[in-house]
Amino acid sequence: MHPEDAAHRGLSDGMQVRVSNPLGQVMLRLQVCKDVPRGVVSSEKGAWLATSPNGQTISALVSATRRADLASGACYNDTRVQVSPAAA
Repeated sequence: MHPEDAAHRGLSDGMQVRVSNPLGQVMLRLQVCKDVPRGVVSSEKGAWLATSPNGQTISALVSATRRADLASGACYNDTRVQVSPAAA
C-alpha cells in the first residue's frame, strides 16, 4: 500500500490488516511501499491457508463461480477492496 493511503487509514508498515469486500475478508501483514500506486493495494501469490489467521487467502475476495472462456481460468486479477486495521 502506498504510504499516503496507509497514513489516511491510520495504518503502518508491518501491522495486521483486514482486506475485505462483499465476498469475504483476509488478514494480511501490511507492507507500505512507494512503489505501489496510490489507490491500489497489491498481494503477491503464494499465501497458504495454513498460515492465514482466519483461514482465508486473497482468493476469498474474488468470485468462485465466474470463469474465463479460455480454459475456464480466472477471468480477472483485480477486485475492489477495503483495507482496515485487524481487530485486536
